[in-house]
Amino acid sequence: MTYRLLVTSAAAVALVPAVAVAQGSPAPAGAAAEETIVVTGSRVARSGLDAPTPRTVVGSELMENLGQSNVAEAIKLIPQNIASSSDTNVGYGTSPNVGSNFVNLRGLNPSAGTRTLTLVNTRRFVPSSDGGAVDLNVIPAAIISRVETVTGGASAAYGSDAVAGVVNVILDRNFTGFKGETSYNQTSRGDGKGWRVSGAWGTRFAQDRGHFAIALEYEQQNGVGNCSEVRSWCAESWDFFTNANTILPDGTLSGYNLPGTPGYGLPNFVVGRDSKQAFNDPNGVTRNRGPALVAARNKRFTDDGTGIVDFEPGDFVPSVGFGARQGGDGVSTYSNSPLRSPVDRYVGYAYGSYEVSPGWQVSGDLSFARRTASAIGSTVGPRSTMFINSTNAFMPDELRALLGGTAFSLGKDMDLQIENRNSVKADVFRTSVGLTGELGGGWVFDAYYQYGQNKRKQTASRSRVNTPMIYAFDAVRDPSSGNIVCAELLKPDPDPRAAGCVPLNIFGKDTMSQAAIDYVYRPIYEDFTFRQHAASASVRGGLFDGRAAGPLGLAAGVDFRSEGGDVWHHDIPDYQDYGLTFGQDYAGSIKVFELFGEANFPVFKDSPLGDGLEVNAAGRWTKNKSHNKVTDERKAIGAFSWKLGLIYEPISAVRFRATRSRDIRVAGFRELFLNEIASEPGTAQGVVDNPAIPGSPAGGDDATAILGGGSFQLGAEKADTTTGGVLFRPDFIPGLQIGVDWFEIKIRDAVTSLSGQRIVDFCEQYNTFCDRITYASQQDITFIDARRVNLGRFIARGLDIEGQYDFPLSTIDAEWNGRLNLRVLGTYQYDFLIQPTPVAPAVNYAGQAADLRDSGDFAASPKWKWNAFLTYSNDPFTATLAMRHIGAGKLDVNKIGPDDPRYSPQLANSISDNTVRSATFFSLGLTYKLRALGRDDGLEIFGVIDNLFDAKPPVAPGGGGNNLGSFYPTNPIYYDTLGSRYKLGLRVKL
Repeated sequence: MTYRLLVTSAAAVALVPAVAVAQGSPAPAGAAAEETIVVTGSRVARSGLDAPTPRTVVGSELMENLGQSNVAEAIKLIPQNIASSSDTNVGYGTSPNVGSNFVNLRGLNPSAGTRTLTLVNTRRFVPSSDGGAVDLNVIPAAIISRVETVTGGASAAYGSDAVAGVVNVILDRNFTGFKGETSYNQTSRGDGKGWRVSGAWGTRFAQDRGHFAIALEYEQQNGVGNCSEVRSWCAESWDFFTNANTILPDGTLSGYNLPGTPGYGLPNFVVGRDSKQAFNDPNGVTRNRGPALVAARNKRFTDDGTGIVDFEPGDFVPSVGFGARQGGDGVSTYSNSPLRSPVDRYVGYAYGSYEVSPGWQVSGDLSFARRTASAIGSTVGPRSTMFINSTNAFMPDELRALLGGTAFSLGKDMDLQIENRNSVKADVFRTSVGLTGELGGGWVFDAYYQYGQNKRKQTASRSRVNTPMIYAFDAVRDPSSGNIVCAELLKPDPDPRAAGCVPLNIFGKDTMSQAAIDYVYRPIYEDFTFRQHAASASVRGGLFDGRAAGPLGLAAGVDFRSEGGDVWHHDIPDYQDYGLTFGQDYAGSIKVFELFGEANFPVFKDSPLGDGLEVNAAGRWTKNKSHNKVTDERKAIGAFSWKLGLIYEPISAVRFRATRSRDIRVAGFRELFLNEIASEPGTAQGVVDNPAIPGSPAGGDDATAILGGGSFQLGAEKADTTTGGVLFRPDFIPGLQIGVDWFEIKIRDAVTSLSGQRIVDFCEQYNTFCDRITYASQQDITFIDARRVNLGRFIARGLDIEGQYDFPLSTIDAEWNGRLNLRVLGTYQYDFLIQPTPVAPAVNYAGQAADLRDSGDFAASPKWKWNAFLTYSNDPFTATLAMRHIGAGKLDVNKIGPDDPRYSPQLANSISDNTVRSATFFSLGLTYKLRALGRDDGLEIFGVIDNLFDAKPPVAPGGGGNNLGSFYPTNPIYYDTLGSRYKLGLRVKL
């Protein structure tokens, strides 16, 4: 019989002779009963038991049932994937990945790299980001056959980056005929509108020796506005506030650890509504800090800027002058947090193959994709140390009198008048040519060469330039003309940077002239070009065909990859004087040479010891050479990865599997070469708590420059992965199978990025990283080197679970028509131990539901996540109900709330509520086929409602940094933030 792909779990074993749930392309006519196959996670062709590595398959039929339009949506069906980069959570700020969708198995991806390898047709795809990840938006969805996910280490099979696993997108290379699709979607609130059109055509020629197919698609997805302005749950503006070192209206401090103050008796962190940013108001506010006299603080300018009124600062106001506070005047923290970025994508793909002689085939493919996306980010206002003199000519007289000759610090929300749009256009081109042939005796030769290029252009329309802002603030009257001018221009020898200076009237609403805005706020650019050459040659076959258990399967080959890129910022003058930059120019290249081999040994088959036992072994030697083209540094790293696997089937209803592997990951382009600019001392990114300052932490703020970025000294990460599982397929319940897999991933020498504050803390507590801190004195830190290092240790443990039951309804009642299929995919991760340095204790982040702050090395998650799909099919009608459940968790595993017996409001890590409720979201997909165009399914109408019951996300503020506040009042990585939405569409087949 023909083998077809069976949708299985990370525990289940696919490819058994059964009815397929995930429909891929049918096997070619005349396929042999014992057809050999190559599955993701292995290089060896096999005809018996499946590979021992855990694997999940999502077929095109399920994608169509749910109206999914790209690979990213299919990957979201797999609970092991954590969508830490998607169109609903990378729109905040100035990310170059706005609108992108990356795979992140187990949440192990670092911020500047990837630990999940993405393949297309089992070949590498040119990275879409400078961190090495592939944007799933650029993979053609119109011609997808299935998506296979290996949720275990696969470095021995595919090389570096496959530490957490592999996602392999299989395109239908046998497609013939024509199919097209168009759809329209929007939310129930009328926003987020979008439409998509796609088509694919394929044909065979030259007496079936040749095949050609082409696919085209276009998708336009409009954005969804700022969170607090378009969703009522977000307008509540939940956040958690720091109750330490807060400043009261009279200038005194308050906090959980200061007896007699309003904050005493409350925990250090307070969860509540109405989050706003300190001293952030569209009209402008005088901050509550010196040198201004107390009487002149907490004053808000009138709309026209000619007067002042009292400003209500709210509670838990950080004394540094920035960060989240509760209540008071001003706008929500989330007034600049878009829920979804607008994205346009174009994808084209062409594939051809030709049998040049019996058993030998040449093939080639060509793909091009363009992603354009944008988001409105916050416009950086004046920093707290940019003081405005009392001589300012625009200043109201009332405020001038209160200042008494002192200067003041201004807080202002600039977004109302100055739009800072982050725009990205990325073009991805890829082409390959391959040769496959039969060598005789069942041996097959396979080779290919591939070239890929990614060009990305990014622009942020408005970045504050520091010195021009200082000059524009210093507005005085020219004694000669009486006009208001920049004071610097009246000097005999003015600074050349003051040329063109226009005084900036920052007091009030809409009072800044366009000329002044253009002088102070200027665009910044980043152009990224990345090129990849890849080649591979391999053979696979078998020995000892006469063995009763089956032949020994072998595969061996060589891989070569040469890739490199450069990042350019348009040589902007005085670039380091900008308050917001994309970093400095950098460039580098990486060359990788690898030898690999794999063997699969069937020990016995149909034996008194059981139905079958197979042992699998694979190994790969890697030589990685890197060249930093800015510093001309060079280095080489050698590594060896391996895998051992076992499959044992004692009876047909039970199958056991286990693997043990050593996987490696060598730092990628961004991790090695990223060249940043040190943060400005005194800004949100340029301040740490110095424990040597008396009064710390309440009064330990130390303004310092902090340098992040990559490091050319990074070595290889090493991971030891163990999996073990069992699959039950009871004969007495046809169509039922249940699989469970246990996994453990241990990563050593993990590439780690530490915030400046954590480096200071580790130096104080463990006497480590002290060499990364520069002191003018013990109470004055002047510089912190926070570039990446190989120090981290990560351990992830848990269970992957899948159950599915497929049966005809006639088994219940002979008169009932149709079939039911129930499929459940779940994962329970009970350990996620993160140890940033060997001398510090490990922290178990398993169960944290909120997005992390000040860490981009991993993504924590609730312990339980599972998806369920119930499909009723009765041609011509199909209905699929999908349910996605995220278990309850903690807001922050490092904090202690009242639910913990250790809780006390006197603790530095105390929090008023550390719980996050569970959440469940439903989707419903309906399709109906119509006879047309000479086919029973020539036309198909479909509709989908996502978040069927318009469920609101739970309160789980997070993201951002400790000095900036949260990005969102919930975690968009896990929870639906758009609300109920629908899609209607039509499919055509010829």
